[in-house]
Amino acid sequence: MADTFKPLMKAIIAKLKANTSVMGYVATRVYTHVPQNTAFPYIKISISSLPFDSKDTTGMEHEVSIACFSREATPEEASAIRAAVYSVLHRNESGLTLDSGTLFNLNYSGVGFVEQEPDGKTWQGLAQFRAVVMD
Repeated sequence: MADTFKPLMKAIIAKLKANTSVMGYVATRVYTHVPQNTAFPYIKISISSLPFDSKDTTGMEHEVSIACFSREATPEEASAIRAAVYSVLHRNESGLTLDSGTLFNLNYSGVGFVEQEPDGKTWQGLAQFRAVVMD
């Protein structure tokens, strides 16, 4: 079984950065680790992974969390970024090219929200996706 975490992360970042709608909001601010003093809005991506195998195949199932951060006075910008991310990724397996492995599916898991952070200034929108990558 090959670990497909890195190829999936790289493909998702490339796809988001290639989309004019997403970039219209965040420019190139798509991160796995957010640098200090980053300008708003921006996107932070995290992935948790679990390997699987069966008699005929092996691969990894990934939970992809895309967090969208905004400092606008209302939740609209964070919500719009989340919606743009959804339209770019949901069921768009053929639109992502992985360095290794084959992306079998990429689906919105139904988990998502937009809420104000405890600082009272930042809005966070979250969308989670389930990705299955076959060896």
